[in-house]
Amino acid sequence: MTDQATAGPAVPAVLPSAKYVRRVVTWTAELAPDAVAVSELDGRTWTFARLAEEVAKHAAAIPAGARRVGVHAGNDNDSVARICAVWQSGASAVLLGALLPDAEAERRLHEAHCDAVLGRDGARPALEPGRSPAAADEALVVFTSGTTGRPKGTVLTDAGLGRSLEGIALGSGLPREGRLPTDPPRGPSPLFTPLAHMAGTLGLISGWYLGKPLLIVPKFKTEVALRLIDEFDVNVLKLTPAMVYDLARWPEERKLGKVRSVTVGTAPIPAATREEFERRYGLPVLRNYGQTEFSGAIAFERFEDVARGRRPPGSVGRIAPGVEVRIVSPEGTDLGPGEPGEIVARGGGSMAGYIGPDGRPQSPGPQGWVQTGDLGALDADGFLFVLGRVREMILCGGFNVYPAVVEAALNTLPGIVDSAVAGAPDERLGEVPVAVVVSERELPPYEELRIALRGELAPYEIPRRIVRVEALPRTENGKLDRPGVLRRIDG
Repeated sequence: MTDQATAGPAVPAVLPSAKYVRRVVTWTAELAPDAVAVSELDGRTWTFARLAEEVAKHAAAIPAGARRVGVHAGNDNDSVARICAVWQSGASAVLLGALLPDAEAERRLHEAHCDAVLGRDGARPALEPGRSPAAADEALVVFTSGTTGRPKGTVLTDAGLGRSLEGIALGSGLPREGRLPTDPPRGPSPLFTPLAHMAGTLGLISGWYLGKPLLIVPKFKTEVALRLIDEFDVNVLKLTPAMVYDLARWPEERKLGKVRSVTVGTAPIPAATREEFERRYGLPVLRNYGQTEFSGAIAFERFEDVARGRRPPGSVGRIAPGVEVRIVSPEGTDLGPGEPGEIVARGGGSMAGYIGPDGRPQSPGPQGWVQTGDLGALDADGFLFVLGRVREMILCGGFNVYPAVVEAALNTLPGIVDSAVAGAPDERLGEVPVAVVVSERELPPYEELRIALRGELAPYEIPRRIVRVEALPRTENGKLDRPGVLRRIDG
């Protein structure tokens, strides 16, 4: 479809994924100007026509020829307009979280060689005029969470984001083309995760692509979420593990209205939390495994699989449409079913690369294969299991200890609702596993815990220390801060 086709008398029934992020506001404002685009909790509701006006104002402030523009983004309508304005101008949006310290924001702006910065007070003068190395098809730069090192700028393209949107549509059982937010009306998609992170941005554009208005929520609060579900007839929830935990533990008896689908991502969810939620609300929690580097899912649980009992314990589901996955040894050899190794993947919305020292994206790997940094295994039926990070694997006296395996065993003990395992230095064995746990009750003596774990774990897998904490250490976007585990142990 061309721009001329959208301007003519024949109104298309669907929107293509190609160049979708750049044109979504102008396309939809022309085809369905009165459709709701975004709403905030304070009652501010913008139609696509109103959003198009705000986007045009911000776009006019962006210097001509800018190719990378930093965007300070919170969870509000104005931030949505700023992000879309950068896309409409033809530039790439470099996302900066609202809570990011000034020094870290400046570091990221310079690392990305941004031409300009768009904030609440308009556009700042160019940082490095004319030096932005962004390619023509680049659309987005998102910095990783930095759980295993300094955050890295991940470069995503128009085409990659389009493929990710098509995969989301197919995974939802819909045609691969976008839908207009017109009759029949669809319930809004609440956006609980920060817009400056991949989950938030993808939630924004995928909601529109599926024909749903967006309800922007500044911060998740259980009582607010329950009210919104009833008030707006929400039928799909996209949550983090912490949100699922809070809803499962809400003290009042509640139902989830018209909700028919609950997906969870951004971090692994403890089996006990998922099971408690499912018992209480009678809805399956579908796990989703993805990375910023893929602008979406690598694998996810299908509702039909869960309904038929095809849910291997610990699995994150089957591979997403358009994505290929291999499990490889440290030497790069492909491994067979059930053999643990590093997950490598390609296809879908995979990145152009990480930003290098010169600001240009570095190739992610040979033939498009991206090393995820995650340990995992595929079974004979194509279900994927994630065992932890490659760098987080603990080498204890020559034995491999996978944190996810130990955490799963800890979470079966009475009273323990969540746990995190890390490797602590040991003079004799190199590393030993240690753990922090969130528990509803005081922990019994360590020896009792060790005996209870013997039936589930090998001796070298049993944590040498287990410390109770109020909450697991997490990063801003909800991922486990594993170095923080050791700080809690030492503290």
